[in-house]
Amino acid sequence: MLPLLYVVRMDVEDGYLGEFVKWYDTRHGPDLIGTGFHSCNAYHSVVGGPLICNVYEVPDLEIFSSEPYVDVRRRDKQLVDEVLHKISNHSNTTYAQVQTAGLPESALEPADRPSRRGAVTAPVVSTLRLDVAEGAADRFLSWYRSGEAARQAARPGFIAGRVGRQNGKHPLFPSSQPDWIVLTEWATVDEAVRDGEPDVVAGRYREALGSDISNLTYNIASLSATLLNATNWAP
Repeated sequence: MLPLLYVVRMDVEDGYLGEFVKWYDTRHGPDLIGTGFHSCNAYHSVVGGPLICNVYEVPDLEIFSSEPYVDVRRRDKQLVDEVLHKISNHSNTTYAQVQTAGLPESALEPADRPSRRGAVTAPVVSTLRLDVAEGAADRFLSWYRSGEAARQAARPGFIAGRVGRQNGKHPLFPSSQPDWIVLTEWATVDEAVRDGEPDVVAGRYREALGSDISNLTYNIASLSATLLNATNWAP
């Protein structure tokens, strides 16, 4: 089984990034692991934006209404009184993983806990957000599997690919991001960049899928910090 992907994006006010990173690494990330998050991966965009592109794995939507999660905002005064006033272009989006490439079969099997072998752990990720026309999802997924994912899998540095579709909304920050995401894991920034600049990547999708897709936005981001919940994963 694969957990939900929860992607949080934002820009940080000039001059505040150092304090933001310190707060995230020492307070916010550990707090979220304490609420039951499977993982917290802090990525910073090196191509495209916004700057912050954090990728979390969570068990379900209910975690955002749980008492431990709600209590994070009650206890973390820096979050409420300072951090939220220093950010912009903020979005919180939750996706069900509907198709993957490069993950072991054991990570996809039904189980009580997700396998750590299916976790997001890459040093670099690229994400393409897009909308897919009604009735075109099967065409999109078929092309991704046999075309784009197969092509990327042959490239140096490719680790895994994941296609997600929005699955519910965060109760406090409902997302207005496009409905779909293609998240690709890479070994290095250079290898991700060599797969294509934003217009090149978007061009591949448009050439293959035409008017069936829209609202394409692309970024590449490098890992800043990572935390895994030791109790939530199966081997």
